[in-house]
Amino acid sequence: MIFSFKKAAFLFVLLFPATQVNMAVAAATLAAPAKITASDFSVKINNHLFSLGQKWSDQVKKQAGEQISENFVGDVPAGDMSYKYYQHQFDGFEIYTANLFWQQEKRDIDSYLIAQISINTPAIETARGIKIGDTQNALVSKYGQGTTADSDNQHWLYYDADNKRISFQLEHEKISHVMMTLNTDN
Repeated sequence: MIFSFKKAAFLFVLLFPATQVNMAVAAATLAAPAKITASDFSVKINNHLFSLGQKWSDQVKKQAGEQISENFVGDVPAGDMSYKYYQHQFDGFEIYTANLFWQQEKRDIDSYLIAQISINTPAIETARGIKIGDTQNALVSKYGQGTTADSDNQHWLYYDADNKRISFQLEHEKISHVMMTLNTDN
């Protein structure tokens, strides 16, 4: 059987719209950023992984590097409880620890978790490879549109999952600060 050009053109016309739809769906799937997951609330510092909710210890503090300062921030109310917060400042980042949820988790009152990680240096990337100085377009391509928050002359895009938030401060459409926090409103 000889396959003619007319038959091939006819089949192409019939199949082309379906191919276009499948290609469009595939392109949209590839372009859509992945859903925010627990791994998005971790960063690698000095070749060690630091995650929101991770237990804080002398060993973990040592892995973070040379600490510049440590300050008691205060007792912060959350629901009918109050939790103690400490700020640990390092070169280019800060880690806030708190004795969050100690009673629910049956831990000692003086056991602390990483409650917040703030990044101020391009040397530390998020789990999706975003860093200080990257553009808003790069952020949206990796994380999606996010939720906008504007206050005190600051513009932020943030993303929530599993009672955690990762926020990106934007100045002139470039990332100037990254902050990850645990939500205490349980």
